Amino acid sequence: MHPIKVILGSSPAVLLVITLWLSVGCADSTPQNQAQSTPDNNAATMAAIKAANAPSKPKQNHGVVKTVKMGGGYTYAMVDIGGDDFWLATTMTALQPGQKIAWKNYAMMANFKSKALNQEFDQILFVERLIDSAAMMQHRGVVAESMNAAGYSFIRVDENGHSIWLAAPETSIRIGQSIQWQGGTQMHNFTSRSLNRVFDEIIFVATVTAS
Repeated sequence: MHPIKVILGSSPAVLLVITLWLSVGCADSTPQNQAQSTPDNNAATMAAIKAANAPSKPKQNHGVVKTVKMGGGYTYAMVDIGGDDFWLATTMTALQPGQKIAWKNYAMMANFKSKALNQEFDQILFVERLIDSAAMMQHRGVVAESMNAAGYSFIRVDENGHSIWLAAPETSIRIGQSIQWQGGTQMHNFTSRSLNRVFDEIIFVATVTAS
């Protein structure tokens, strides 16, 4: 039997439990239906607690800006990433709500406090560099119109029901051909002197290829 130390002031319920325990002989064996505390169980419990408290990871590496804050030489942005809100931090970058952005490398920090903003973030992604998400997306469309001028091909493409003008280094394409391109620089009210034409919106891309 194990020595029992009865604490003065114990409630009647506690004393009753002690009495019952003594009446069954202070058995050392643990009932089979009672979980035993073993090193393996403790390790599993700690792992489960750690997993539950671990910061969640973003589903993808692009999203839509919701809120922007500046402070301490950094830009902080709350971004909707696949339906989940995450805070991002990067070097000073001009951002605005509604803008679609993307990134590559990042480091996640938990319980980070920004002194400049006087704000603590449960978790935040420090990203190396933000880029326009369009620069990482592969686009496909069907050529609806094409003309060459000054070493460029100006191509009107039907992409999922939307008409888009592209400008690429002069290339041989035909009406009805499916092409693909990646990224590009969007320009508004662009004037082509060689065509004597103003494009309300046009995307300059490095290349277009058959798809």
